[in-house]
Amino acid sequence: MQVNSAEIPRPYQAKLKSLQEAMKKEGLGALLFYSTGQLSMLEVNPVLWISGALPMGQDTGVLITAAGDATMLISLSWDLGRVRRQSWIEEIRVADRFVDAVKELIEQKGLQGKIGIAGLGWMPAAIYRGLERALPGRVDAADAIFQSLARHPGREALAALERAATIADAGFSAILERAKIGMPEHELAAEVEYAMRSQGAEDNFGMVTASDHSHCTHPPGNRKIQPGDTIIAEITPAIEGHFVQLCRTAVMGAVSPLLREKFDIMEEAMEKSLEQVRVGKKAGEIARVMNQVFTAYGYEKYCRPPYMRVRGHGLGFLSMPFPEIVDENESVIEEGMCFVVHPNQYLPETGYLMLGDTVWVEANGPRRLTQTPMKLFSIDI
Repeated sequence: MQVNSAEIPRPYQAKLKSLQEAMKKEGLGALLFYSTGQLSMLEVNPVLWISGALPMGQDTGVLITAAGDATMLISLSWDLGRVRRQSWIEEIRVADRFVDAVKELIEQKGLQGKIGIAGLGWMPAAIYRGLERALPGRVDAADAIFQSLARHPGREALAALERAATIADAGFSAILERAKIGMPEHELAAEVEYAMRSQGAEDNFGMVTASDHSHCTHPPGNRKIQPGDTIIAEITPAIEGHFVQLCRTAVMGAVSPLLREKFDIMEEAMEKSLEQVRVGKKAGEIARVMNQVFTAYGYEKYCRPPYMRVRGHGLGFLSMPFPEIVDENESVIEEGMCFVVHPNQYLPETGYLMLGDTVWVEANGPRRLTQTPMKLFSIDI
């Protein structure tokens, strides 16, 4: 269905224009955005990115033609009302058999040429082989087109990101206010979840654990919080499909001189790595500077697996400048990118410690989105 461009929200107008230019350049007759309904904060969801509707069900697709027509295919008939409310796309069809529905749609529109698939990495082999049989010689990978356009959330997303950051701050505040001796980890994690959901968080990827010597971050369990425990928290709420991550550490009771000494290294690594978040620099330099700080204090071996793997990452579902901040990342930092910087680190004397923030890249450097101070916290007991 040809959509009146005046009725399409401005961000999607820009996406459609860029997609049409890319299709013309690559000689594609259409682009098929695909999702299984699986979601990851470390992946941009193709269907959500183009439609504005969070996909549910086994198979969801959006077909964009070179002329700008847009049609959405969903697998759950009862979900039609929600999708209509969330998406700008007017033509939405319920498809019991996804491959057949795609073939029928292409034939009805009289589309010629190759059909590029965005989201091929998520597509089950059975669906892909079915499309190859239904459209012999016409199916082509188009993830590169999609990924090149999904590196930036867009300035129109900044309000949602700032709101998500405020909610992340509230999540960590819940730890400081509600952590008690004898409370199970999972109960504290539930308090964090409740604090953020009550303020409108649509999703959350959270790791909140307490230990006298944690070896890594992991989902909360039944362990009960003890005096002197170190609480590490990775809090990642989402608003309008945009995630913001906050990583912090708190101690149940007074901070020991040893822990204070080691956390000073974390703060130094964070400060120096943020100095590398500049337009034109490479993302790998962030990781290299962090590792140099820890290496200077004798922790070089702990900057590699199995102790440490990445120094930050992009955040899905709607933008992904790069998946991982590691030494080898040659991606150039651009204005308008949004990603997480975190020198989270295992140290043999203290266990795993956390410190990290989501940054928005501006012309003169990074802007931290959260307001929680970058320090080690102490919780009275």
